[in-house]
Amino acid sequence: MGEPMDNRAVSEVLGYVLVFTLIISAVAVVSVSGLGMLEDVKQNEQLDNAERAFDILADNVADVYMRGAPSRATEISVGESTVYTAEETTVNVTVNGTPVLNRTSTPIVYRNDRDQRLVYNMGAVFRTNPDGGLVVRQPPHVVRNDRLLLNMVALRSSSQTSVGGSTALVRTLNDGSANRYNNTGGVASNVSIRIESPRAPLWADYFLGQGFDCPTQTQTMMRCEYPTSGSVERAYVVSHDIQIDIER
Repeated sequence: MGEPMDNRAVSEVLGYVLVFTLIISAVAVVSVSGLGMLEDVKQNEQLDNAERAFDILADNVADVYMRGAPSRATEISVGESTVYTAEETTVNVTVNGTPVLNRTSTPIVYRNDRDQRLVYNMGAVFRTNPDGGLVVRQPPHVVRNDRLLLNMVALRSSSQTSVGGSTALVRTLNDGSANRYNNTGGVASNVSIRIESPRAPLWADYFLGQGFDCPTQTQTMMRCEYPTSGSVERAYVVSHDIQIDIER
């Protein structure tokens, strides 16, 4: 009779151990997944806040080149991410085959440790990740059947700058605007814009959405043309030079 009791006691002990182990494992799994979810929420919230800051940045730069403000400053909370000036974008515009604008522009980039980025450049704001991206704020161009206005905002930085782990202050200064092309006689039958940028596909998506034809598209360069037929009654190409500086 003693042996069956011993076996039962051993079985009960093993059962308690197994149940306790399962509980500990479940708690550990929930804790790890919960921490991961909290980190995801934190990263997404920081990115959303940065996107709102970049929208304010775009408004402030527009105050400089459209509304005559001499300068503006925009504060961006960086946290564990980085705000920096990236490699220059090159843009060329021709009208009926004649070059009217050749500019470079320095993007302002917010990047977190998941390689999610916000980019302000030439009046537009992009949100990207390793899988793709989208235009979250369109550039300030005006495209209508009878009118085309290209407002080319060229950002210039005296040196490459990177700020991390704090708050970045982006200062923008009006460096002058100029009319590069102005015609109201309906002779602009081909306005071609060429952009060299890591976000060339996103630029092409924007111009396609505005009614352009984009015969050349790669991952680093796009060329789009307007109009697809006929001519534009009024066509303007204006450059706006903006000096930028990023500091803590």
